Amino acid sequence: MSKITIVIPIFKVRNFIERCACSLFEQTLKDVEYIFVDDASPDDSIAILKACLERYPERKEQVTILRHEENKGLTAARNTGLAYATGEYIAHCDSDDYVDRNMYQKLYDKASETNADLVFCDFYFKYKGDNVERYNAVSLSNKENLLKAYIGSGWTVVWNMIARRELYDRYTLHSPANITYCEDFHLSVRLMHFSNIISKVESPLYYYNQENQDSIMHSLNHK
Repeated sequence: MSKITIVIPIFKVRNFIERCACSLFEQTLKDVEYIFVDDASPDDSIAILKACLERYPERKEQVTILRHEENKGLTAARNTGLAYATGEYIAHCDSDDYVDRNMYQKLYDKASETNADLVFCDFYFKYKGDNVERYNAVSLSNKENLLKAYIGSGWTVVWNMIARRELYDRYTLHSPANITYCEDFHLSVRLMHFSNIISKVESPLYYYNQENQDSIMHSLNHK
């Protein structure tokens, strides 16, 4: 069993997948399982991913690439990856974003130090030529106050945290199907609710990409 399984959905990210994959393969945490889910991407994102992986032969045995025969959406891709995950903790990473090379080592070390069910960190908004820090300023001493502050922050995301796989299994947690906006809210809040111990790494370690014009955040419609 790996320490962390990272689930990465892939759809139309040819301009970003190499940066994302390199940041994941260069993690200082060595015991990682990577599950990439090709959500019927129409471009050459998977070819770029495979070419990138050739530069990290030590990671090859840790990588699984799954494929949807038709596009099912981000949440379905996450659920597909989750079904194959074997790690002690689960992490999610969007394939147009990228991470600090120490991110998962720091999160896992904090989890081990505090016996936490869930550990999260701050993150950056990544703009062209600039990074803007975003802090989740919450108190960890009281679950009710934590959830009030977390929900009220508006940034209830799953990609800046790791959570025990046992939580997903015990409480049948997953990403809701057919939701394309604020889909993280459903899962991240429940993960926090069911966690007995929650810890935080007080550093921005995840880079949330604001440059991808094909992303959900840049292509909202009435649905």
